[in-house]
Amino acid sequence: MSKKFSFFHHYLNLNDSDVIMSYKGPMSDVIINEISKDIQFKLIEDPKAGKKVYAIFMELAQNIFFYSSEVTKFGEKPYRIGSVVLNEDEDYYTLTAGNIVDKKWIPVLWDRCEMINSLDRDALRRMKFEQRDNGELSSENSKGAGIGLIQIALTSAQPISIEFRDIDEHNSFFALAVNIKKGL
Repeated sequence: MSKKFSFFHHYLNLNDSDVIMSYKGPMSDVIINEISKDIQFKLIEDPKAGKKVYAIFMELAQNIFFYSSEVTKFGEKPYRIGSVVLNEDEDYYTLTAGNIVDKKWIPVLWDRCEMINSLDRDALRRMKFEQRDNGELSSENSKGAGIGLIQIALTSAQPISIEFRDIDEHNSFFALAVNIKKGL
């Protein structure tokens, strides 16, 4: 017998962890726009950090929009599915995004994040410009050649945390989290 999901417990967990915003579902232009407006409104008292959270949210939402392996259709139009959560603690806002990816991308994503986390700000800037000029890390499934991940690291000035969880023999759940310092 499978374990029953308790929406009430899920709701309590969201409230206990200082969640500012949580979304799971299809990622469309309209949804991205509405969530971004909500983020801007909720962080209006911390404008510098709010701008960073907004910019990082846009990168993460676009990654889901373009690359999530989970797809649903409304009418004839396909939409990729993912999750985004914004929470806070005393010092940081944490933006986390997750979606299903084909397992073949795990080593690529892992290596890119490890490399990005190992570089200082100047090296990240150089890498971003090099990739923009020659698309160095581009692949069949990377419209932005990894520039979005570099931009997230530059904007946050914090390491990127990633996690993979196997779903089945072909797919994994990929989660990326980044902290943004409050009160900049």
